[in-house]
Amino acid sequence: MVTKYQKRISGPLLDCIDIHIEVPRVDYEKLSGDRVGESNEVIRARVQAAWDIQRERFGTIADLADS
Repeated sequence: MVTKYQKRISGPLLDCIDIHIEVPRVDYEKLSGDRVGESNEVIRARVQAAWDIQRERFGTIADLADS
């Protein structure tokens, strides 16, 4: 079925795609299992830190350009 579907994609469209990767199938049990992840607060703090760093970088760039 995969090969049949891939043959339906036209040549010009395939020419626009630079990277072709085969991704192995992952069992549903592995995706849906009970896993402990990071809390929303931890993720939020990490994202906020990244925003702060980026804001500081942009501010420095504007200062160098006298704007």
